[in-house]
Amino acid sequence: MEIYRIEKENSSTWLYKAYDYVRMDAFVFGQNIPIEMEFSHDEPLEELEAIVIVEDHKPIAGCKITYPREDIAKIGRVCVIRERQRSGVGHILIAEAEKWIRERGFQHIVINSQDRAAAFYERCGYKLVPGVDPEIYENHPPREQSSEEKEKHRQRLGFSCVLVEKYLD
Repeated sequence: MEIYRIEKENSSTWLYKAYDYVRMDAFVFGQNIPIEMEFSHDEPLEELEAIVIVEDHKPIAGCKITYPREDIAKIGRVCVIRERQRSGVGHILIAEAEKWIRERGFQHIVINSQDRAAAFYERCGYKLVPGVDPEIYENHPPREQSSEEKEKHRQRLGFSCVLVEKYLD
């Protein structure tokens, strides 16, 4: 298993493609998230920081890292290909992202998570932050949605989003 860091303007093209492949497999095909929804809010490639895990020359997991405030790091778009989910790769991915974040001097990490994945993050040491709109840390303006619209969204996609956080030692 090889772990790669995609660093702003300093990574091979194949790493970007590997990360997109994992997102396509996990989210678009695995969870039926519309492709335009999955990729419409991406930052330009030259600004992307991400982790990609490759095994036997095949991408199997990835996540991106952003810094929405000077005191907070955010892990986002955490994904593992369908055939490797529940294999422990997600824990390795989160640990590697935390390592990189710690090297950058950050202690506070947030993740905008699907509600059905909250238990996974809790096993990684994260705590649910109830009552906070997880979109406050997104790189796009929060969507103005009524509770009816949020419920329709949840029913269509099968999940809603929650915020989890962790303070590193």
